[in-house]
Amino acid sequence: RRPSGARLVLDAALRRVAQPQTALRAALDAVRTPRAALHTVTEAAGGLAELFGPAFNPVSATPLNVEIGPHRRFDWTEMRVADLKAVKNILGGTLNDVVLATVSGALRRFFRQRTVDPEGLKIRAMVPVSVRTRDERGTLGNRVTQINAPIPVHLADAAARLDAVRVTLAGLKESRQALGGEVLTAISEWTVPNLLVQAVRLAARVRPYNLVVTNVPGPQIPLYLAGALMRTAYPVVPLFEGFALVVGLFSYNGGLYWGINGDWEQLPDLHDFVLALDESFAELRRAAGTAPAHDARPETRERA
Repeated sequence: RRPSGARLVLDAALRRVAQPQTALRAALDAVRTPRAALHTVTEAAGGLAELFGPAFNPVSATPLNVEIGPHRRFDWTEMRVADLKAVKNILGGTLNDVVLATVSGALRRFFRQRTVDPEGLKIRAMVPVSVRTRDERGTLGNRVTQINAPIPVHLADAAARLDAVRVTLAGLKESRQALGGEVLTAISEWTVPNLLVQAVRLAARVRPYNLVVTNVPGPQIPLYLAGALMRTAYPVVPLFEGFALVVGLFSYNGGLYWGINGDWEQLPDLHDFVLALDESFAELRRAAGTAPAHDARPETRERA
């Protein structure tokens, strides 16, 4: 049955009370097994260093990383999850790899429309990813961390972009950067929220990434409210200082729904980016040989 408001408050309070006990148990374990504790601390510190390492190697300045105002533009598109699976089954990678390769191609096209040469750009996206192991599937709770993923906008070939994303993300998920994201999230559970606020402010100042791309899996069965079918669900991810574009995705009932949030003043051509997403994914489908017959045209050659 649905928990009452009082029960939710009580459960939250009990979790907070238990956190000092967790810290105490960790301290006692450190006394009993100092070498193991030292190894854990070393790994965690290394993970945080890798997570914030990009802050010392800033990304390129782009039209996406500018001062933003109070007004927003919102646009959207949608794809079928089965179409993304068909691409990854032939070209390799995961669904998230196909998503980032699609974003990469769209950014390349968008920058060129803005007369920004993508060849020399260093672009990264902050991407929340699941680090749940096979043994943890089906258990309660989330194991989500963040990685700063390079986006290969310099590559003109769609299949090459997907391959670059696949190799990079596979390495990052196994790196200590993913551990660093987990450590930061864990710390935020038992420290003041100001820590995460300071992390966001640091990101705005030093630009370790250019945009956020977040893909949230949803139910793959139809949902109803008062007998009415929910047909689509487009996520709205907020912007923050210094970032004029955020890409949110939500999968539901066989569809992948893209919600694109942009600054009103800085991105009057936001719909061009949405069209570029559609064309970028069409390029991947043609590269994989899964495009519909009416769309099986040769790759469009970019103008110099």
